[in-house]
Amino acid sequence: MTSFDELESNVRYYCRRWPAVFASSSGSTITDEDGVEYLDFFAGAGALSFGHNNPLFVEVAVEHLRSGRLLHSLDTFTPEKRHFLDTLQRTILGPRQLDMVVQTVGPTGATAVEAALQLAQRITGHRAVLGFEGGYHGMSYRAASISASMAGRATSAHLRDFVALPYVQHVTDADVELLEATLRQPVNGQPIGVVIIEPTQGEGGARAFDPAYLAAIRRITRDLGILVIADEIQAGVGRTGPFFSFEGSQLDPDIICVSKSISGLGLPMAINLVRRNLDTWNPGEFSGTFRGNNLAFATSATMLTNYWSDSTLEKNTEQFGQTVRTALESMTAAFGAGRFNVRGNGLLCGLAVGDTDLAAAISRHAFERRLIVETCGPGDTIVKLLTPLVIEPEQLDEGLARLALAVEQATSGR
Repeated sequence: MTSFDELESNVRYYCRRWPAVFASSSGSTITDEDGVEYLDFFAGAGALSFGHNNPLFVEVAVEHLRSGRLLHSLDTFTPEKRHFLDTLQRTILGPRQLDMVVQTVGPTGATAVEAALQLAQRITGHRAVLGFEGGYHGMSYRAASISASMAGRATSAHLRDFVALPYVQHVTDADVELLEATLRQPVNGQPIGVVIIEPTQGEGGARAFDPAYLAAIRRITRDLGILVIADEIQAGVGRTGPFFSFEGSQLDPDIICVSKSISGLGLPMAINLVRRNLDTWNPGEFSGTFRGNNLAFATSATMLTNYWSDSTLEKNTEQFGQTVRTALESMTAAFGAGRFNVRGNGLLCGLAVGDTDLAAAISRHAFERRLIVETCGPGDTIVKLLTPLVIEPEQLDEGLARLALAVEQATSGR
C-alpha cells in the first residue's frame, strides 16, 4: 500500500484516471518520476492555459519571492495589486469599454460565484436564480446548488430557489418565449433576481450557446430588472479565442466571474468584474483571508502584458482551434460516423461519443499513449480537450495523432 492509498481520502479522482506520480512539467508536457513524458491536453482543468512553468511568469515569481515582497496582504494596498489593476484596465477593460470595478474574492472560482450571487441578491432583493442544464459553477454549497450538471450527484446541494432551462445551440422563437415566461414566473414564491450562464460550457460538455440567445437573455433581463452573471471561470482568459467567451454576443453581463488561468502560472486567484453602478457593497461586507495573493497579482499582470496587449494570441487560438476541430471531424468520419459529433470553440473542444464507457476507454487508451485528456458532459460522454493556448504546433499535431489512435482502439469491435 502506498502513502496515497493509506493516507489520502477516497474522494481523490484524477489520480485514478491517470495513475502516475507526476514530478515535473514544462509547457505542454508533464514528466512522471520515472522520466516518462506525457502531452497535457487537460491543462489543470483549464487553469494552465499558458502552459506549465511558463518561464515569463516563473522569473517574475522567483524575483518576487527573493525580494522579500508581500505574499499575503488581505485587501490592503500593494504595488503588485496596483500594477495588476492598471494592467487589467489597459489590456482588457478599456479596449472592451467595460466600465467595471474589480472585486478580489479569494482563491477559487466557486468563491467568485458565491460573491456574485450574494451581490445580485443584495441589489435586487430576490434570491431565486435561473441557470442552465449542463451548468457548472463550483463545489461550495450555493454554487453547487445552481450547478445543474451536478443534479445527479449524491453530494450535490438542493435548494428550492433555482430553475434550469435547456442548453440552446440554435435559438428558436420557442426558446425565447420559454426564457421570458420562466423569468417572469417566481420559483417557489421567490422572484428571479439573476441569470447565471457559462456562454461556453466546460463541464457541461464543451458547448457554446447561440450568440443570438445570449443577446435575448440580455434584452429580456434588462426589461425585467434582472441581473446577468457570466461565469467565465473555465472559458475565459482566452480559452475560446477572445478574452471572454461572450464577446460578440451582446450578452453585456453585469458581473463577470474570472478565475483558473487569470494568474497565468496556475496560482490560486479569482476576481469578479462588477458593473460600476452596481458596486453597492459596504466595506467588509464580503471578505476572505486569501484575497490578496500578491504573487498571483504579479504573474497575472505579466500574463496580461505579454499575451493581451495585441491580438496575436487570440488569432493563434482560433487557428489552433480549427486544427483541433478538423482532426476531431476526421475521427468522427473514420470511427463514429452518425454517432459522434464535435463540440466547442477555440481550444475548448470536445468529441461527443454518446457513451460513458467509450469515452472512458478513449481517455484510458490516450493515457497509455502518454496523452492526458478528460471527459465531461452528461454521463461523461464527451472527450474534452483543453490544450495550453501556447502549445507548439508540432505538439498539437502529435497529441491529436495519439488521440486518433486511442479512438481507433476504443471503437474497435464496437
